[in-house]
Amino acid sequence: MPTLVVDGAKHVLQHPAQAAELLGMETPPALRDAWQVAWDIDTIGEAWLELARDTPWAALVEPAPGLGRTPLALAVDAVVGIAALTDALSSAWFHWPGNPRTRETGDASVVAYEASIVQEMHGRDALLAFIRPVMHAWREALCGHEATLRGEPERVIRAPRGSLSLVELLEAQRLHAAQHLRQATTSVAARGHMVPGLDLATLHGLRLPKAVY
Repeated sequence: MPTLVVDGAKHVLQHPAQAAELLGMETPPALRDAWQVAWDIDTIGEAWLELARDTPWAALVEPAPGLGRTPLALAVDAVVGIAALTDALSSAWFHWPGNPRTRETGDASVVAYEASIVQEMHGRDALLAFIRPVMHAWREALCGHEATLRGEPERVIRAPRGSLSLVELLEAQRLHAAQHLRQATTSVAARGHMVPGLDLATLHGLRLPKAVY
């Protein structure tokens, strides 16, 4: 998680808009469409499903060069974030980083939780069985919370690292899922396999880091 130091004080950033606020800059209104960003997350989730379904298992469990994480681990990380986001639409509490089983919070708890999920997966069917229910629940949540997503983008969502608006949380998790998808597809493509055709550059206001890893 990036940290910005302003006047000697460290600020942990969950969203780029927080950096803009600390530096006295404004976030362009065009980037504040919670409804659109929520559906972008659905699109990214479908790309994760496609990658999990069509990629040889050996390529999914091979660490990406320069990153040390496998596409499988990246998929789990991204989907855990989407699951937490789904719950946040109803509860206004985003339980991440954390372990949803024990309700612990913090980096160590989410790392151990995700590692336990990865260790339990011994084939493609297990991965698909993990991703599909999360994405189904996400799509149902979008339909159930359309009024909030369209009309209350500034609704406050609490999180272990501090509160942020609904649209900021959505944008942050879209960036998280998209960056991990880019890392996974780059690794898989480098091994000569086909990857989903989703062009992340076409997603509304998404700005990925210059570095893939």
